[in-house]
Amino acid sequence: MSETKYVVFQLDKERYGLPIDSVERILPSQAVTKIPKTPKMMLGVFDMRGETIPVLDARQRFGMKEYEDGRNFVVVLSESGRCALKVDVVVGINTYAEEQIDKSHALLDSDDDFMNAIGKEGDTLTVLLDPAAIVPKALRKKVTALAA
Repeated sequence: MSETKYVVFQLDKERYGLPIDSVERILPSQAVTKIPKTPKMMLGVFDMRGETIPVLDARQRFGMKEYEDGRNFVVVLSESGRCALKVDVVVGINTYAEEQIDKSHALLDSDDDFMNAIGKEGDTLTVLLDPAAIVPKALRKKVTALAA
């Protein structure tokens, strides 16, 4: 029986998880430098140990209402390069066995492929995300350029 660990964060009362091997670090909210003429979802950039990290608002990425008080940044290694997601709060690390992961759910079939599966732990459900698709297609070139 194989198990996979996920870094779980919340947006409102909803839970989302990223595979732990795709998360470089979890940081408290950082000061962000805004980049002119970028989409609203791209909050700007910040410096992490001499590297420029682009920041995406996870709420806007998932079509949720804005919320200014995100407490954490989750630095993700995506196909577009390293980027940070601003999230409300990181709640911890969950381990899901194969039988706790539902990849067959019809809601996962959409034009935007960032959702991979649903993790089930008792009555608690967590949307499991695909780190390769966490950056929307329209922003991938910009994130790659900023993360270089």
